[in-house]
Amino acid sequence: MKKRRLLLTWIIAFAMAFTVIPSTVVCAYGVNEEPTKPAPEMTRSDGTGTTENTNENPQEGGTTDPTSEIGSSSEVNQTEETSETVTESTTTTTAAPTKISTTINTSGKRWFTPKGNKGLSLTICRNSDGTVFDLMRQAGQTLYAYDTLQGATAGKGFGYFSLYNRKNNTAKIVKVRLYDMKVIKVSGVLDVRHANELAYNSRNNTIVVANADPTPKRITVVDANTLGIRFHKILKMPKKIKGMSKKQCKKFKGIGVIAYNEKYNFYVCRMRKTNDLLLLNANFVPYKRIKQNAKVKGMLFQGLDSYKDCIMVCQSFKGKKRYNLITVYNMKGKKIARFTMALGSPARELETVFHDGNQFYAGCYCCYGAKSDLQKLHIKRENYIYRINNL
Repeated sequence: MKKRRLLLTWIIAFAMAFTVIPSTVVCAYGVNEEPTKPAPEMTRSDGTGTTENTNENPQEGGTTDPTSEIGSSSEVNQTEETSETVTESTTTTTAAPTKISTTINTSGKRWFTPKGNKGLSLTICRNSDGTVFDLMRQAGQTLYAYDTLQGATAGKGFGYFSLYNRKNNTAKIVKVRLYDMKVIKVSGVLDVRHANELAYNSRNNTIVVANADPTPKRITVVDANTLGIRFHKILKMPKKIKGMSKKQCKKFKGIGVIAYNEKYNFYVCRMRKTNDLLLLNANFVPYKRIKQNAKVKGMLFQGLDSYKDCIMVCQSFKGKKRYNLITVYNMKGKKIARFTMALGSPARELETVFHDGNQFYAGCYCCYGAKSDLQKLHIKRENYIYRINNL
């Protein structure tokens, strides 16, 4: 028995001596490493980046609430995971700033959203190099000349913006490719007065301009390709239209803004004095009044847009109301919703809202200082465009 055990032990020892046992190498490199994060694109409500090297001045009085969320679709989740079995590496890339930028915080300690209103979610438009798009600068214009955004409209991938010169009461129209915010063309000096609002007609590729002061009954039709004037037209009110008496028709003072509704092929205007809405047919003949049943008193009326069965009316801050509004109506004048852009005075004056396809935009004019219209104070004027994410 002992001989058998010794023989078995000798055989096992001999086999193990000539057997190669594989070794397992555990490399800790890369395990539980935090993925490479792109530089944050946080942008305050004043339009200036927290990590960008820009020359934008900070907004006066527009301090945002640090507890509010400022989100970016290119941000990386920084939550640290403790898994011990990481089997694949993660590569993070930053999205092109022309496609996705930064969601702007629309609330703050000084700027608030009234109860019952929805806050607008905004993304500031940027140049291809990531800097904030300022219409005046990108159009090659200078301060105290064509420096003030008034109206805007869009269609077929292009935006059209009016820059007003308050010295001589004329304007220029700037054509911008919206995908990457590239300026395509700047018009010559146009006799369109204040150019308070623009309406793009996709059926005939024209831009209709509401002149406003001092010729509120006059509109101007501009070629969308050449940006040259085709003709002027004086709006004439019929003796009576639906929703207005003969007396009211006689008191017609003109319009302040205009928008085009592609679905119904008509124009929507806002009348002077009453601020009610007026519909024009494709030949610019008034035919119906729509009463605004949800006007907000004490705020300035600004731009206008119409999309499918809705009409969007802009009002900007005035006095103690430290916010801008977009009120959405149906075609009967009933309020559907109201959105607040709480960016406040003297920051962003909401001038216009417009759309290209299903994407809505807001155009804002910005001044610094209490007496912002006085040239002698050398106050900086800027014009910013925002994509609206929830309208």
